[in-house]
Amino acid sequence: MALSFRTLWLSDIHLGTKASRATELLSFLSTVRAERIYLVGDIIDLERMKVRPVFPNSHMAVVTMLARLGKSGTEVIYIPGNHDAEFRHLVGSDVLGIPIAQEATHVTPNGERWLVMHGDVLDGQIRDGTNLEKFGAAAYKVLTELDVFVNAFRRRLGRDFFSLSASIKRRLSGANEYIRRFETVAAEYAVNRGFDGVVCGHIHRPGIRRIGDCLYMNDGDWVEHATALAETVDGSLHILNWRADTVTDRPVTLAPRPASAA
Repeated sequence: MALSFRTLWLSDIHLGTKASRATELLSFLSTVRAERIYLVGDIIDLERMKVRPVFPNSHMAVVTMLARLGKSGTEVIYIPGNHDAEFRHLVGSDVLGIPIAQEATHVTPNGERWLVMHGDVLDGQIRDGTNLEKFGAAAYKVLTELDVFVNAFRRRLGRDFFSLSASIKRRLSGANEYIRRFETVAAEYAVNRGFDGVVCGHIHRPGIRRIGDCLYMNDGDWVEHATALAETVDGSLHILNWRADTVTDRPVTLAPRPASAA
């Protein structure tokens, strides 16, 4: 039986690259149901396709499935990111029946307003005065390609997917500094615009935590982690992880909001 949710957030699928775990995403989408799906950027990696185009049948099947979901009653909203930024020229129109938006406002069952955005708009603030821009570009290209090579070998041995790139990045102080700054800046950005929370993609690190008066959420990716953010009809939050053909459900218990935010 499929798991049912009120809302699902997916991002950083990077269709059009060898690193995209499109086959696993297809299996995941056949296992879950949602009233609304936000596609939070970097769905089709137009940037990488200009250099080395890769678009096998499994990638086209993901596009087809998302379009079919949009036509069968699921509200699907596409918010482009930096790797599919060309689609921002189509904001306000539909592609395959899916509306394109610069960002979105999500209203929770208890009336909170969350900003939904990819997150690359914050890059200038986060990288200012650091060498993180060079690190980010190099890490994305080199480490994800390394994952493809490593996991092709692991599949021949009958082993599950292992993200060497994610493991390496967790141990690098520069990467962790970037992520901490991204989370803090995203939360401040949302609060300054009057939102209670913010949902992002971009940094390929799933997580949910309170930062001051803001609930910060990141749905992860389908290159390293194979994760999604989900909201139930009663408003509870879950990080869903697809591993070994199974959805691992990580419900999240949040600390109360600060008294100053009440």
